[in-house]
Amino acid sequence: RKLDPNTPVVLMGYANPVEQMGSERFAAEAKSAGVDGVLVVDYPPEECVDFAASMKVAGVDPIFLLAPTSSPERIKDAAKIASGYIYYVSMRGVTGASHLNTQDVASIIPKIREATSIPIAVGFGINDAESARAVSKTADAVVIGSRIIRLLEDSAPGQAVQSLETFIREIRVALDS
Repeated sequence: RKLDPNTPVVLMGYANPVEQMGSERFAAEAKSAGVDGVLVVDYPPEECVDFAASMKVAGVDPIFLLAPTSSPERIKDAAKIASGYIYYVSMRGVTGASHLNTQDVASIIPKIREATSIPIAVGFGINDAESARAVSKTADAVVIGSRIIRLLEDSAPGQAVQSLETFIREIRVALDS
């Protein structure tokens, strides 16, 4: 945070630490640590009005997940209380899966936009420049996690940084084209 105060820091985790501390204390400590947003993956938006309010009072964005199975009601619930951005999980299954249907993503993002004006980030299944570019046509941000972890794990000793730089450069070129 001291080296780069401009890049947002978002925590992504589970409810247990928040529940143990209480949402007001968690929010205050997160803000004090330089956190800009919190995404609690097992908090459904329709049950988190108090959590979201605590985050906002502390100046921390509450970020919520939506998925292909999210009902119109859940989309509205998330849109009402989220700030920062909405994270759309682009596919059923586990992170790192490779069968992303970008047409499905392109069809749902406008429905989410009808409910909110905050940015929409899309993650899960974005593994290469082509899928990143396709998703970026409708989303405000693309999230690439598992592919980067695999790239780092598979890199030869001493080559992880170079492998990551090459991959990120390919993604950047695709997004800028």
